Amino acid sequence: MSPGTPAASALELSAAAARARHHLEDCLLCPFRCGAVRSTGQGVCRVSSVSYIAREMLHLGEETPLRPAHAIFFSGCTATCRFCVAASFAFRPTYGVPSTPAQLAQRIRLRQEQGARSICFIGGDPVPHIPFILETLAVLGPDRRVPVVFNSNFYMSPQALELLAPAVDIYLPDLKFGPGSGLESCGERLGGMPNYWAVVTGCIQEVWARGARVMVRHLLMPGHWSCCTEPVLHWLAERPGLEVSLLDQYVPPVRAQGRLAGFLAPEEGARARALARRLRLSLVG
Repeated sequence: MSPGTPAASALELSAAAARARHHLEDCLLCPFRCGAVRSTGQGVCRVSSVSYIAREMLHLGEETPLRPAHAIFFSGCTATCRFCVAASFAFRPTYGVPSTPAQLAQRIRLRQEQGARSICFIGGDPVPHIPFILETLAVLGPDRRVPVVFNSNFYMSPQALELLAPAVDIYLPDLKFGPGSGLESCGERLGGMPNYWAVVTGCIQEVWARGARVMVRHLLMPGHWSCCTEPVLHWLAERPGLEVSLLDQYVPPVRAQGRLAGFLAPEEGARARALARRLRLSLVG
């Protein structure tokens, strides 16, 4: 899609937003399927019907095709990654300031005037905020001149994917953890996401099969070559057209233990890039 072509009309976005509002009272947007508990703010993500924005800015740290990006960081997350660098707002869903769709739409207009080349909905995780995002884009309407990017852990439901279809131009999923299931799998043990591999790769497969533009991020973590990086890169290589962003900025949290207590060694990053080149992955940075 060209940057100036809207993904959908304001009417289509308004219809999607109306369907999405149901999830504020009976939420099925992620595999936790919290239902009516969502409305009390006591679901797994603890995001209520009000969306809080931790910060928003013109951001130069995103992938080259996206920057400068208008990065909109929502508070709250469906995951509980032990090494999360955004824990101050990912685990505090009322961090920052509450916003309305009209307020955020006005901010997007401003950032476009300042040179934003993309609108990046980030977190925490943006999945709990899909109703708010769709309403914002409906309010923005034809004033939107750049692609919409959905940057997520991709731990979401088919219902969430269906709602996003008319609104998103570029999907930017994280695929942090490798295959495995049960309490000892990296996705569940380190990220707090049961059935992680099946859910996240299933969602990536779905948007890739639609023909959408997909840039998959993989965080390189110390000591997680055979369980995570190697199988992730091989899986991605089987899907032509996916773009891949290898992230080497892992920062160990203060109380980390074991393999995740140290920084990524330079040779670990070099090994991952060498494998990506052998597999002919399309790398973006």
